[in-house]
Amino acid sequence: MPRVRAVQKAEPEIEHPGDALVRVTRSCICGSDMHLYHGLVPDTRVGSTFGHEFTGIVEEVGSSVQNLKKGDHVLVPFNIFCGSCFFCKKELFSNCHNVKTPKPPR
Repeated sequence: MPRVRAVQKAEPEIEHPGDALVRVTRSCICGSDMHLYHGLVPDTRVGSTFGHEFTGIVEEVGSSVQNLKKGDHVLVPFNIFCGSCFFCKKELFSNCHNVKTPKPPR
């Protein structure tokens, strides 16, 4: 049986001008997290973070972010996308290739 536990992870950093750092205040495991939990996603690695839908407060934004500022309260859905690539311009947001995926744990 898989084990899920709360652990302290390294603080994230701005890596790209379009990044935003959000301090998570509320999160929940959703249905797609259950696929990870039950091992139905082959690339799930030990140390993966569940709870990809959350609310929080913006702590920092990259230099090209124009619609957020420090202190904003935000709701972050699962379908994050860049908004400017070929797929996003055609409103096929789930096909966006420009969204960063989480790095595997070290």
